[in-house]
Amino acid sequence: MKFAHQLKFNSVPEWKEHYLHYAALKKIIYQIAKAEGPGGWKAEDGENLSSLLLPAPQPPVEDQEKRLAALLEKDLIQISQFFGVEEARLTQLLGALEQSIREIEQGLGIGEGGGGGSSSGGSGRGGATVGMTDRGSRAEADAEEQGGTGAGKGQQKLSRASRVEFWADSSRPAPQGWLARSHKQAVRARGKALAELRPRFKELFVGLHDLLEYWQINHEGFRKVLKKHDKVTSSITLKETFWPVVERDYPHTSRKSDLEKSLDQVADQYAVLYLAGDQNKAQSELNGLLREEITVERSTVWRDMMAMERRQVSAQVKSEISGRRPWHKVFHQPVCLTVILLIFFTLLWVGVYPTGPDPLSLEGQQATAKNNCLALLVLASMLWATESLPLYTTAMLVPALVVVLRLLCAPGGGANLPLEQQWHRLSPEKAAATIFHNMFSQVIMLLLGGFAIAGALSKHAIAKQMAVAVLSRVGRRPEVVLLACMFVATFASMWISNVAAPVLCFSLVQPILRTLDTGHPFSKSLVMGIALASNIGGMTSPISSPQNIFAIDEMKAGGVEPTWLQWFAIALPVAVIGNLACWMIIRLRYSFMPGPKITEVRPLKPNTDPISSTQVYVIAVSMLTVGLWCANKQLSQWTGEMGVLAVVPLVAFFGFGILNKDDFNGFLWNVVMLAMGGSALGEAVKSSGLLDEIARDIKEQVTTAQLSLFYINIVFCAMVLVSTTFISHTVGAFVILPIVREVGERIVGPDGRTHQGMLIMTTALMCSGAMGLPVSGFPNMNAVSLEDPTGQNYVNTSDFLSVGVPSSLVAYLLVVTVGYKLGMLLGF
Repeated sequence: MKFAHQLKFNSVPEWKEHYLHYAALKKIIYQIAKAEGPGGWKAEDGENLSSLLLPAPQPPVEDQEKRLAALLEKDLIQISQFFGVEEARLTQLLGALEQSIREIEQGLGIGEGGGGGSSSGGSGRGGATVGMTDRGSRAEADAEEQGGTGAGKGQQKLSRASRVEFWADSSRPAPQGWLARSHKQAVRARGKALAELRPRFKELFVGLHDLLEYWQINHEGFRKVLKKHDKVTSSITLKETFWPVVERDYPHTSRKSDLEKSLDQVADQYAVLYLAGDQNKAQSELNGLLREEITVERSTVWRDMMAMERRQVSAQVKSEISGRRPWHKVFHQPVCLTVILLIFFTLLWVGVYPTGPDPLSLEGQQATAKNNCLALLVLASMLWATESLPLYTTAMLVPALVVVLRLLCAPGGGANLPLEQQWHRLSPEKAAATIFHNMFSQVIMLLLGGFAIAGALSKHAIAKQMAVAVLSRVGRRPEVVLLACMFVATFASMWISNVAAPVLCFSLVQPILRTLDTGHPFSKSLVMGIALASNIGGMTSPISSPQNIFAIDEMKAGGVEPTWLQWFAIALPVAVIGNLACWMIIRLRYSFMPGPKITEVRPLKPNTDPISSTQVYVIAVSMLTVGLWCANKQLSQWTGEMGVLAVVPLVAFFGFGILNKDDFNGFLWNVVMLAMGGSALGEAVKSSGLLDEIARDIKEQVTTAQLSLFYINIVFCAMVLVSTTFISHTVGAFVILPIVREVGERIVGPDGRTHQGMLIMTTALMCSGAMGLPVSGFPNMNAVSLEDPTGQNYVNTSDFLSVGVPSSLVAYLLVVTVGYKLGMLLGF
């Protein structure tokens, strides 16, 4: 393996900026060789010299040599400084681990009850107290058994044999009688201590090994660079002039030996605590943990390389490398497309709404528009549900069919009015302009602004530090991490809308997702959890989604305007219970998936570099944007809509070099197209009158049946749940909420008052609770389009059908029960 590949695959991803810049140094060396002329160029076969073949003026050899020496010196200083910082950090961790073990042993009363020794320096085995072996030296431990000094306070250290006996005591048969209870308590305390210490042992052992390899690979890198220079150039012999500088300024080999001794010490302590003193088993077990860590890191590096390759040549990893595809996958697309197209053309031909004797009359044209829209709605829904075509491809198809089928209509009166004021279907020319105008809405700008913030947080390692902070506070148990991420997504949606919030939250969990396989159950759990929690977060505040703002306007028109506290009093209990229910559904769904299970989330290495001015700038712009979004209602007289404010991060990041053209091209444009297609479909359903027709039918049925307020609430929430699963939540609210207000004004509740405010609010909450398909809301669109660096999707339609549909039904039950009852109590 070439050294460049060895460096790339064996480097710690979090330290990639602190390694020797081997590729840049080698490029300068070849430029020197080229500047010297054909006689001095002795490149090896297979070297990638494509960059040198480009016609570009080369600086003089002396300048190139100075540039090479300057870069070598800069790398040497940087590597030495970074090694010193990491060495000090690991030394501190080792000391803290030793101190923790010492305190635990003292707290558990080592030497009492068969442990050997005395907790206060009494006359146990060796007459010693708790202590640690020094640098893993067995000889020193045996010497201390006869009476050495204690750790800083004049106490004697306990012998290794006595400590082994103490920690192995839990494996002995339990005593009988009155001693049994105290023995169980001691065993339980020891087990808890061992469980708490094990992750620290792993972190320290892996960190020491990584730093040792860092020393070795960079030391070898300097030797390779100097050797390469002297081989392909004829100007000077760098190995004779610069290698002594490396030997002088590079961390001394004694510090490398100290790292090896520290590794032995960690293994010895691990053996004492977990393996009855067997150091060979300890080395084997710790090396196994190390192999797992290296496997994850190399997989991460490989995925990063694939991501770079995909950006350049559209490379993609195939899930099926060899062998024939199963027959059901081979025939899935043609069979599904055939069936769906037959249903589509049947609905177009037959129609559900009668056109009457004259299809060209006003009533006939209205019925035709509704029939065509119903056919398109069924077509798009079935294509999205079966994924016969990629989701974004179906979204591209929607606006074209909206124009061809003439689904957009101009509202107006009957034939007795002037022609321009009559109801009529728009011509294809006008329909095309209208639908494209509707597709680029403020939602698209919010998505782009969210992508810009997420890209900046991820590119400059801020998202990773946020993930480290979250994990440090909630622990590493997968189910707890999942629940914490869900509540973070809900809280973010409460203040910055559930369009931008999931984009930011997905960037938060990217560092965790990068350590897992794409199809891993916990990967799917995190992505689905954030999507569902963001949908639920759309209920939580008046500004968390557009339908909430529209609902407040409708309630105000009905004489009832809720305050923020009243909204929170109804929405927050529904959202909290809904999050817990979705969390349980996700855990049940993915706990039975085949594949390896994880007991804890892999810890993320914190970034030890000081915060940079660029990171401060990114954080400031992100916080400013979030603050502007929160204050949108007060700023609307100057800015109009939230989409205008999304220009702030776009200009601030792209205008000043924080993000570049490649980052812009890397946006999730399939999500943007999916959102545009959903907006086009929603506009068609609204403009054609199909949704109005369905709503009027339900209104007539409800009024005729004289249902009670509770059952009317059930009917309207069910209608919203079904309709907004397929079309935009906002479009559904715009059409249905006015009808709900009109019905609510006519229905008298058990207390003798009308409760249109309660009906409007529960219906608005239910809009956010529809999350059964990938197109059911922008959080779902983001989730289904999220890919790993190799181009594989984390979730697909089947995940939403198995998790999103049950979660939608749970949200429906919560809204029609808890939401209804709280609304009645508040007098809406």
